[in-house]
Amino acid sequence: MDSRTIFEKERDNLVDQVAQGLEQVIANMSLLNRNLETIITIGRDFENVASLWSNFQAAIVTNKDGSNEEGNV
Repeated sequence: MDSRTIFEKERDNLVDQVAQGLEQVIANMSLLNRNLETIITIGRDFENVASLWSNFQAAIVTNKDGSNEEGNV
């Protein structure tokens, strides 16, 4: 016969369930962290492209404004 009470058995069972749940949370947090790091890396890769397009747009706007002023004079 088991010397543990029903309370102790139930408590141990619940503690095991909580431990398993926490392990799952830690695993999911690790996966989320890896995904966020990947997203940040991809975002950094696009900074150069975004900068290039920004410079291109600024050049077009400046060129457009310059040609309009020359045409009006």
